[in-house]
Amino acid sequence: MAEALPKIDRAFLSVLVRGAEKTFDNAEKLYFEAELLAKAGSTARALCLHQISLEECSKIENMGAWATSLLSGLEVDQNKILAAFRRHSSKNKSNAYMLEGSQTENDAKVRGDWDTAREEFKKLQMEFHKASNEAKNASLYVDWKNGEFVSPSEQITPEMLTQVIERNQTFLGYAHNSLKMLKRLDKSPEDLQDLLIEFIEAVEKMPAEKPDDLMAALQRFLDTGLKRLKARARAAPFRHVAAGLPNQPLPFAADDTGRRDHTSEAPRVGLESRRTRDA
Repeated sequence: MAEALPKIDRAFLSVLVRGAEKTFDNAEKLYFEAELLAKAGSTARALCLHQISLEECSKIENMGAWATSLLSGLEVDQNKILAAFRRHSSKNKSNAYMLEGSQTENDAKVRGDWDTAREEFKKLQMEFHKASNEAKNASLYVDWKNGEFVSPSEQITPEMLTQVIERNQTFLGYAHNSLKMLKRLDKSPEDLQDLLIEFIEAVEKMPAEKPDDLMAALQRFLDTGLKRLKARARAAPFRHVAAGLPNQPLPFAADDTGRRDHTSEAPRVGLESRRTRDA
């Protein structure tokens, strides 16, 4: 007899989805408000709002991991997660999963040296958080540098703002896809629950096996899941759970180190426990 699937807390899953909707709405408003400031010539303050918008985007990704934990029956320390939502370092390090890796990290992954790849990624996380936080502070406060006081307008350049705008546009796209997936899970979480649990169990066993087996397990999850959603969509054409899946990138995409693969359409589901171990 097959083991019963964990009971889904539908009410709290809906709470998470509503929270993700509000968070995305806030991130989007911050983006447009930053654009208004930039047009008014307030380059430094515009960068600050874009950075806050980016931090909001990271919360949506983590809400996705929280939701998949609910579906799979994994225990979640709610206080720990909420505390991470308030820490700038946690949000910046989470966003680092969306960045392109360094050449050293990529070379390490090619040769299957996952320990080196993870160490290089940790360096990238720290560097990204430091740069992001320093730029945000510089956009707000007068600071002391090289023997003199410097204002935000003297520290934040148009080139810096352009870089953050481009990153925010990309990350808002990721966050929007993540929100769409959360909405699909909220409408019918049972559709993929068994596949999700199977995938997570496979990932949990991988430290004792080959790390590069992750992508094979992920591909099996995707192939089976998409076939199931398409079949159910054909059987019930007015259900929205499969809407847009064939032609749109899915959220939560990751590579073998738990990082987003920018060429993949794989959902980054169930990797929160792996990220915790590797951190």
